[in-house]
Amino acid sequence: MRRARALLGLLLMLVFLPLFVAAEPACEAQKARELYGVEIVLVGQSWDELSLSAVNDALGRLPPHVVKQLGSRFNGRLYILCNAESRTLSGASVYSHGANFYSNNEGRNELVLYPDQSALTVLHELGHAYQLRLTPAGKYAWAFFQDEIRDFMKATGWSLLTPDSQAAVAIDQTQLNFAYNGPPVWQSMSNPDPLEDYANSFALFFYDPERLRQLSPVRYDWMLRNVATDAR
Repeated sequence: MRRARALLGLLLMLVFLPLFVAAEPACEAQKARELYGVEIVLVGQSWDELSLSAVNDALGRLPPHVVKQLGSRFNGRLYILCNAESRTLSGASVYSHGANFYSNNEGRNELVLYPDQSALTVLHELGHAYQLRLTPAGKYAWAFFQDEIRDFMKATGWSLLTPDSQAAVAIDQTQLNFAYNGPPVWQSMSNPDPLEDYANSFALFFYDPERLRQLSPVRYDWMLRNVATDAR
């Protein structure tokens, strides 16, 4: 009898375990929606416990006024996806290989993550979502006409070499030319430009502020004054 009960218990666990496993991402998605106002997309994605934890960890490190402004204000809430194909909600693959990126090209705020990313990486991409909060869909280069980005560039040693007339019709910063005359700070950036520098600074400020202060007091002070402090 005891053996039969144990076998029955094992069978029930095998039947219902997938339901509990499926329910956990749904609970995490609901929590993110309620706490942060973001939409974690579950259908067709590759979420696991580590990836979900990194997203919630990253969001939990941001002050409320920053969370409220993640993504272009023209496009509503931020959708967060996780897949190895770099697919947006429409199914389009933006990159030929797995990548992390923020996009508003399709008229939605989308944060696409490769599986198993760290909270620091998620914060970097959230930094892009925040810095582009005032830019319309597909107009990333317009960020360089904003006082905030220009002030960050001035403080950290960047200058835009591309004429404003050309920057106005560019799609993004990869089509622009920059000069940098500040000290070396980052060992690597996916692209040597001010928006990547900003995202790195944003991520490290909220992940390990003391480390950023050691690496670059200028960037630490700028983030403290312009991002971490609610100016309302």
